[in-house]
Amino acid sequence: MLNHLRKILFLSLSILVVLSVSAHAENTVGPNSEDKNWNFELGVGVMYGPKYEGSDNYTVSPFPNISVEYKNGLFFVDGGDGIGSYFLQDDNYKLGASIGFAMGRDEDDDKENLRGMGDIDTGAVGNLMGEYDFGPITISGKLSKGNEDYGMTAEADIGKMFSVSEKLMVMAKIGIKWADEDHMTSYFGVSPTQAARSGYTRYEVDSGFQSVGVSVGAFYNLTESWDVMLMVNADQLIGDAADSPITNQEFQPMVVLGTSYKF
Repeated sequence: MLNHLRKILFLSLSILVVLSVSAHAENTVGPNSEDKNWNFELGVGVMYGPKYEGSDNYTVSPFPNISVEYKNGLFFVDGGDGIGSYFLQDDNYKLGASIGFAMGRDEDDDKENLRGMGDIDTGAVGNLMGEYDFGPITISGKLSKGNEDYGMTAEADIGKMFSVSEKLMVMAKIGIKWADEDHMTSYFGVSPTQAARSGYTRYEVDSGFQSVGVSVGAFYNLTESWDVMLMVNADQLIGDAADSPITNQEFQPMVVLGTSYKF
């Protein structure tokens, strides 16, 4: 039961990271969001994606979508970045920090491929984040530092929003992710002990680029408060992550469909 709950939480956070990319788009579609200091969002959705990074086994999972935002992110709570603040803002940029969680990984997430690999501990993660807008194009970055298992990661994205109509927006972004040696070792390395238990060949990794990816999405307001969204995300593992013995598929697609109520 606990492992099943951990899996749901991990998948939910993975999904909400994707959803957090679309938060600006959804707020822009909403007709009155800029006139309010506080914005609340409550919704549900479903995701189809790999059971872990590098898995060739896929799962369908429901997830919650809950977020709170005050004054364009001066204070926020969401599943992607946790609790934080964009404390430095102007018309075309934002700088902030937050504390979130990395849910780790459990052998039971994919018994076929992870047996003998052990578990990666759940832990708190500190984030430094920034965004800069060039008109409809947004460049964003995030630096995350967690426990010994998580290590440190850095992500950079460039995206563009397209207003198709008053109710419909579409977005597209490309991004790249870097990870330090601790993170790469936890998620893609195979220690001598793990090799003996799992049957995989021992595999040592270094810090480096982990993946590149692209996302496209559509956001449609059914009413003033209700909206629906469809996101398609595709990551390509590269470098040591792609060559890992536990990576059975380098191409990692994910599809997310959800609806939410804003108030």
